[in-house]
Amino acid sequence: MSDYLSAANFPSSSPAQADGLALALETLLREGPADDMYALLAGYQRILADNRQRRRWPGLHARLQTLFQCGSEAVLDGPMIGVTLSIRDTDWFRKAAGLAGHDRSLLASVELMATAWNMTFADTGLWMGKTFEPVAREVVADRTGDQDIMALYDPESTRIGRNFFREPPDPDLVQGLGLPYLTRFWHLRPRPTSTDAEMFGGRLLAGNLEKEKSIPYSMTGGIFLANPGTSVVPEMNGRRVYQLNYRWPRLHPAFPVTLLIDELVRIDEGIYLGQLVFASRHFSLGELPLATDPEKSLVLGEPYTGEGGVDYGYQNNGYFLMLDPAFARQVYADTAFPQLRPRPGESGYHELGYDRQEEGRLKKDSAGSRPGKWPGIRDWVQGWQDNDALCAKFTTFLREESPRQEDGDVRGLRQENESILQMLQRISRRVSASSAHDDRLRHFEKFNRLFRSGIAPRVENGLFQGHGSRGYNCRVDGSEPRDWYGVADVARGFDFYHGANLNLHLGFTDTWCPDPERRPADPLLFPATLGSMLTENVHLPNLLDIVWHSIGKYIFPWAGKSFERISGRKLSMLLDESDDLARRYPARVAELRRHLASLPHYALVEKAAAHYWSQPGLYADHLADGPWDDGMAAADREFWQEEARNRWVDGCNIEDRRILVADALFRIIDMNYRTPDPALQAISEAGPSPFARQGYIFLGTSDRDSILPMNSGDKGKKKVFQFHYRYPLVGGPAPIGFCVDELVEIADGLFLGQLIYATALDVGFRSSLDPAEYRYQLFGYFLLMDDAWEYHRRAIGLDVWQHEASTGQG
Repeated sequence: MSDYLSAANFPSSSPAQADGLALALETLLREGPADDMYALLAGYQRILADNRQRRRWPGLHARLQTLFQCGSEAVLDGPMIGVTLSIRDTDWFRKAAGLAGHDRSLLASVELMATAWNMTFADTGLWMGKTFEPVAREVVADRTGDQDIMALYDPESTRIGRNFFREPPDPDLVQGLGLPYLTRFWHLRPRPTSTDAEMFGGRLLAGNLEKEKSIPYSMTGGIFLANPGTSVVPEMNGRRVYQLNYRWPRLHPAFPVTLLIDELVRIDEGIYLGQLVFASRHFSLGELPLATDPEKSLVLGEPYTGEGGVDYGYQNNGYFLMLDPAFARQVYADTAFPQLRPRPGESGYHELGYDRQEEGRLKKDSAGSRPGKWPGIRDWVQGWQDNDALCAKFTTFLREESPRQEDGDVRGLRQENESILQMLQRISRRVSASSAHDDRLRHFEKFNRLFRSGIAPRVENGLFQGHGSRGYNCRVDGSEPRDWYGVADVARGFDFYHGANLNLHLGFTDTWCPDPERRPADPLLFPATLGSMLTENVHLPNLLDIVWHSIGKYIFPWAGKSFERISGRKLSMLLDESDDLARRYPARVAELRRHLASLPHYALVEKAAAHYWSQPGLYADHLADGPWDDGMAAADREFWQEEARNRWVDGCNIEDRRILVADALFRIIDMNYRTPDPALQAISEAGPSPFARQGYIFLGTSDRDSILPMNSGDKGKKKVFQFHYRYPLVGGPAPIGFCVDELVEIADGLFLGQLIYATALDVGFRSSLDPAEYRYQLFGYFLLMDDAWEYHRRAIGLDVWQHEASTGQG
């Protein structure tokens, strides 16, 4: 595959090591794509950038080490496209781990740096590469402050270098801070456009600036001096490398660059593999300007001097690539690193012909020849009207007779040439305007009517089932076994729906003041001011709705809900309210106790143990003989299996990629928070709005009477699909333990949900208690949607958190 790779390039300490290295090289080259080093390395990068595949990381690090050891010595010159392959934690307990026979300590194996990088910048193209520029002898002498280094100076191989940076596409909050932070602390400067620009002491060559046009970047800095040298990593046995030293104090490095030395070797034509090397001893934390003299600064820690004989504790901290821009089209290919490809308006987009390629693609798309689930739909705002199937889907209500006679026919709410989703958006805007200064449920009456006229989804053979043409958005089984209390199984019958909020309401006010129109019986009983407020019928503004639409939807990463089959065993555990839960399920109860955010659920366990309730839970008869694994009779097991087949599903809330910036926090506060099975996440990534995490689990159940009196009327109780978060062993962060959502379907694949919370917070949950004891109140409305509705929602801008193009192909 490469003429530049050979085990002979590495100074092995023994014939056995040399033979082992040769075998390792032969194996990895044989396993990779034939004659395509770009594809091989891109495959490594995609796995190393995926936190779900961390179990494969050690093996890939070993392969990269093999490539590095077998690479050829080379000198780099001019600009190079950069690719981060991996970032590794410094192993501060490496020696202790070695004594125990391990390559890395347990703490380092957590790979916190890699996890954080993957959650934020891994595929954004924030770092785009480096350039290596000629430098004068006197500049090197000045930057090192040490004339002894001048013995290594060679105008043919000594270079001063700088890094390239650009703004990530569609940055989130953390990504948006990246480039401003680097500009401030790494002293970045704008991209040079002529050889007259002063760039940190290097000599700008016209030929190099021309090559840079293939690399999209806007800011540059992060200075280093480069020279051929001997690797400082002990495992490299003194092999020759091209060394990039950021540590010289007069380069003004900011921590952690004060620890950094990069090392490079060539592994193929135009492809250089680099290893990040950090010092773990004798390093500086950077400079602190003196208040008395801003021109001077105080070095925090131990300044680097470059002296020989000092053990800096150098370690490998990851790998990166330097790629010759002469092969830019191969670098940016779909099989290589398309995430780095120039975007419209950036350098390289026109130079490499991507503008012409895009024009050709748009012409092809406009003819309706682009494949897709809904071919020809270019305008998801109104273009659906030209597709008979979508037009019927978007304008036809699914409805049943409301329990209230006065609700009438909700079909009259939709205007001509308006989809049901556009109708909901219009109503939502009016609710926001009407309730802004008067947060009463009277403003939600159209939503209330729609809900009471919708049809409750059902459970069939353990699957969530709607009433539309298919009755589901997707159906797929997982691939990774998941453990539930000692029994591993994959997800079965997985389905998910995208989520959006319509309007929120402070339900506590309906408990505090059930009739806001009623005047006090005797105003004289109240102080003058308070009496005036109550008798003048002053109403509160809808702060929840205002905050959501102005701030909340841009911050909170809720993206919808998922459903899958639940086993009778798991269902019996999660619905168990026995007095001896700690004995029956010690590990689960211990989890509740460890997760402070789940204290409301753990409090139910303690109340049950103290016999707080006089009556047992609804399912006590089928749990009396013991849990599933310890004493449950065969008849009771059959009961739970039947319940799982016909009435219950396992549910999760899903979150989009915004949650990744707080991934570590959510793993602490939500005991059920998890990374989705790759097979399930792949399904979402093929659609309009991928999800990144699952959490806030619930039990979904069909054919239930609504717990809100407002949903019932003279014709009986409204049947709904309910989401239960309240059972003690469900767990989850407060206040989710006070929540019971209800759902109906109002159009094919479009569901209207009520967000319902208990307002009697001091009444512990028991399934056998009358729901009225908990004073459940409506806190707002939300939507669940299949893929078609989601494309439409994004196009019309209903509760979206980022700008969406109004035209988009399904």
